[in-house]
Amino acid sequence: MAFDPRGLRARLWIDASRRAAGAYLVERAALAAIEQRDAESLPGRDRHALLLVRKHFDGLRLRALDRPEGRRALVFDFDGPRLVLRLSGTPALSVVLDDAVVATMGEGAPAWPLPPPAPQPGPAFDAPLLALPAPLAACRDRDLAPASAVRFVSATSEAPYVLQAADWIEATAAYLVARRRGARFEAAQRRALQEAAREVRRLERLAANLEADLAGLPDPETLRRQGEAILATPRSVSRGASAADIPDPRSDGATLRVSLDPRLDPHENATRLFTKARRIDRARGQVAVRQRETASELDEARRAEARGEAAESLADLVARADDPARPAREGGATRHYLTAHGLSLLVGRGARENHHLTFSVAKPDDLWLHARDVPGAHVILRDPEGRAGADDLREAAEVAAFFSDARVEARVDVHVTRRKHVRPAKGGPGRVHVHHSDTMRVVPRDPEGRLRRRP
Repeated sequence: MAFDPRGLRARLWIDASRRAAGAYLVERAALAAIEQRDAESLPGRDRHALLLVRKHFDGLRLRALDRPEGRRALVFDFDGPRLVLRLSGTPALSVVLDDAVVATMGEGAPAWPLPPPAPQPGPAFDAPLLALPAPLAACRDRDLAPASAVRFVSATSEAPYVLQAADWIEATAAYLVARRRGARFEAAQRRALQEAAREVRRLERLAANLEADLAGLPDPETLRRQGEAILATPRSVSRGASAADIPDPRSDGATLRVSLDPRLDPHENATRLFTKARRIDRARGQVAVRQRETASELDEARRAEARGEAAESLADLVARADDPARPAREGGATRHYLTAHGLSLLVGRGARENHHLTFSVAKPDDLWLHARDVPGAHVILRDPEGRAGADDLREAAEVAAFFSDARVEARVDVHVTRRKHVRPAKGGPGRVHVHHSDTMRVVPRDPEGRLRRRP
C-alpha cells in the first residue's frame, strides 16, 4: 500500500511481501505498475485489511515512523491508529486500533504486539548500489527468482552486475520491480508445476483403472461358446435351473458349466449370453479408445510439466497446457455430428475440451447435455432457431450417455438444460454447477455409423 508524504516527489510504499518487506520512497510513475498488478491478485485477507486502512487512515497525518531497537519491525504512528510491519521471519503488516489488531496483510501472523527485543545488527550502506544477475532489462524472470538474486550491496561487492542509481528513490524502484518480477515468476511456476503434477498423477491413475477394467471384463468368446452350446443341446437345460453342465459342441466329450437365468427358457438364455458378449466387445473397444486418449493426455501433461520446469519468464507459464481457455489440443478436435434433422451435435474430449466447448464455444441458448452423476463428455446441441425437437434431444442424450462412464448400463439418466443455466465450478476444468435441468433416461448409443459426422 502507498501513502503520499507532503512535499516529496515520491510515495511511501509499505510492502509486506516475503521477498521485499520494508518501507520505500518510490516515484509515482515507477510505482503505478506495481500497485496495479498487486490489486489484481490480492487474496481476501489482504483486501479486507486494505479496506480498513482506507476507512481509518484516509486523511490522517503520519506522526512518526519508528524502528524499535532490537526488533526487526517498523511502527507507523498516525495520531492514534498504527500500522506495524514485521520484517523478520514471514512478513506481515497489521492494522492496530486501540492497541488491538483488527486486520493483517501478508502471509505471516499478526505483527502486534512486538516480540521481545533481540540484537539484530544489519549491514549499513552508504551508497545506493543494487546487485543484479544482469542489467534489469536483460534479466529473465527466472534469474530474479532466487532470494539472493537482488540485494543492496557495499562498494566492494563481487556481484555479476551492480546498478549504481542516482539516489535511493531510483534504487528502491529498481529493487521493488526486480523483487516482484522474481516473486511473481516463482509463484506462477510453483502453481504450474503443482497443477501439472496433479494432472500427471490423475491420468496415471486413470490409465491403471482402465487397464484393470479391461482385465476384469469376461471373455466374450467364452460367452458365445456357452450360447452355442445351449442352442446345440437345449434339452440339457432343465427349466428353472440356475446353472447346467452342457456338452461343448466344439470339443467331443467336453462339457461347459454355464450360469443361467432360471426365469428364461434355453433360447432366451442363449440370446442373453450373445447380447452380453456383444456388449463386452463394445466395452472393450470403448476402453481401448479411452486408453489411447488417456495416453495422449498423459504425454501432454508430462510435456507441460517439463515446460514448467524449463520456463524462463512469466509469459512461458501463462499458456499452460491445462489452461481452460486454451482450445482443444492438436489431434483431439471436437467430435461433430448431425442429428437426423441436421442440427449440429458437438462432443467434448476430456476435461479441458469440455470446459472450452461449454464456456467458449456454446451459445447461451444452445442445449447442454451430460450423463448424470458420472464422468463423461459435455455435449452441445446447437439450437440457433429454437427448433430442436424430441428426436434431436433423444439422439443427443443417447450420445451423451454413450460418451460417459455409464455407457455399459442398460439405461442412463442425462441432464438436459440450456447452456445459460451452467456455470463453472471449483475443482478444475470441466467441473460445472447446473442450476436448472430436466432429466432424460435413454439407452447409450454409439453415434458412429448412425449419425452423420462432420469433419
